[in-house]
Amino acid sequence: MIQKLKHSKISTALQEVKRMPAKKKEKQQQMMTNDSVHRCVCHKLTSLGPLSFHSNVNGRLITLSDGGRRATRDESSFRHGLVFSARPVKIREKLRLRVEGFTGNWHGSLRIGFANVLPEETTLPSLAVPDLTDSSSLYAAALLPEDKCYPGSEMEFWIDSSARLCTRSYDGTTYFQPTALNIYWPIWAMIDIYGQTSAVMLLGSKKKGLIFTHRSCPALKHNKHTDDDNRVNGEINTETLETLNKPMSMQDHESDNTDI
Repeated sequence: MIQKLKHSKISTALQEVKRMPAKKKEKQQQMMTNDSVHRCVCHKLTSLGPLSFHSNVNGRLITLSDGGRRATRDESSFRHGLVFSARPVKIREKLRLRVEGFTGNWHGSLRIGFANVLPEETTLPSLAVPDLTDSSSLYAAALLPEDKCYPGSEMEFWIDSSARLCTRSYDGTTYFQPTALNIYWPIWAMIDIYGQTSAVMLLGSKKKGLIFTHRSCPALKHNKHTDDDNRVNGEINTETLETLNKPMSMQDHESDNTDI
């Protein structure tokens, strides 16, 4: 019933847009497009919030772009490519990553993991493995095979309720690595852009709940809204218009709460 009422309100608003004069409608649509680029208009309670790399704590050869979601390591070295998530991640929050840069000058590839230590309190070494992982059990990382890290390949990684570091490659292969991390303490994602891997992009994250699937916000600037009519300053957002043209999906109503 709530969903029907919600779509009824949105449909009414959509009809108003369609009845606008051509020039006014064009201006309104342009405003909606610009707004969707810069602001998160997702007011759902299932939002995990924005996900980006930490802007102040990263390896000395790292450059961030695309709102802090793309991290690039200078190819003059295979090391000094450490980055952390800007916020703590949740248990079973699956982070999706895409390899965007590759160099044939070095061997080895991406290392991904998690840390129980606040990034600002981490003295950054040149490598995550073994410099961090061997010095403290509060850091854990997995070494990904080179053939899983070619440009354009995507992967997911997360920490499960048994403190296992889980990675899933583009072909569906899932790996589990036990860690000594404390799942009751805050946990930050940790990525070492190492060796042949020279750039990665954070594509977002999701976490399955009992009823809904929680998702991170992809916007560069996150403004959380609670308007029930899906409006921002009286404007209908682009996401709403796209939703109206799509059939209802069970994707946001998944009941599977497993770690895999």
